[in-house]
Amino acid sequence: MTDQSPSPAARRPELDQAFQYLIDLAAGVDLSRTNGPEEAWLAQLRTTVPAYGRIGPETDLDGVVFTPVSADGVRAQWVTAEGADPARRLVYFHGGAWAAGSPFDSHKAFSATLAKLSGISILMVDYRLAPEHRFPAGLEDCVKAYAWALTNGPTSERTGLAGRDPARRISIAGDSAGGNLAAATCVRLATSGQRMPDRLALIAATLDQVSMWDRVGVDDLICTEDSLTFSVHYYLPPGVSAGDPEVSPAFAPEKVLAKFPPTLLQVSAIEALVYDSKRFADRLEKAGVRVNLSLWPGLPHVWHAFLNLFPEAAEAIGEITDFINR
Repeated sequence: MTDQSPSPAARRPELDQAFQYLIDLAAGVDLSRTNGPEEAWLAQLRTTVPAYGRIGPETDLDGVVFTPVSADGVRAQWVTAEGADPARRLVYFHGGAWAAGSPFDSHKAFSATLAKLSGISILMVDYRLAPEHRFPAGLEDCVKAYAWALTNGPTSERTGLAGRDPARRISIAGDSAGGNLAAATCVRLATSGQRMPDRLALIAATLDQVSMWDRVGVDDLICTEDSLTFSVHYYLPPGVSAGDPEVSPAFAPEKVLAKFPPTLLQVSAIEALVYDSKRFADRLEKAGVRVNLSLWPGLPHVWHAFLNLFPEAAEAIGEITDFINR
């Protein structure tokens, strides 16, 4: 935090509650077998991310079907609500600093809510995680899963029938590091001349791993300088530049960005990654892309997960569904 940070008394009570919940989760992690601050951070990350946002009663999952699938060898899960259109699809990449989280725990309640509100068939991708699988492994899984979803839908998987089931409309979305992978997937698709998605939605995405000193949150206990530095350290193998457009999509050439679909960027106005969203929105605008920059005051990083704490969680998910369905 910086000198501009408000005192805890100036925060809304829900923000204090969210921060304290995460602090308590991290404090309960056994760090006796870790060696140094980087390993300690990773151990705490992998404990806190699966439980991120789980304050209050469990989210109602009635009416939502979770169907594990293999998306051309990539683990994934279809999430569909009653009456979902199998030909309208959203490929979603979860957050977790490239090193934690999965569709099966950290993002289950979120994906169920998104499925109910949107009526879209959602493919949640369980891409490989760092540091066991460093860049570009996770990105390659995301690109492969997207290509698979273009011609394979939940209907054919449920019935077990062979054959192709083309998508009528398809979008890509992701949060935090998953937002990075969503934008990087579009960079890869645009560069190689493949079909772009119809819409792109990014939630508090990490899009610029180079300008670390410019990422200063007004009141952010989650995306700290250490956490951002450690996540990049574990994600990148030796010899790969943080300025690679597939690592930092904000550095993609304008001719690549010009091929991007209409893009929605949601971010909290008090978090460090607001810098990334503003910079990327500016670059997309200059490339001639229709872009919506949606700033939300006084909320934690990816507040969408706090469905039973912040009313803005469901409201923000609703904004995403409206944008994708438009």
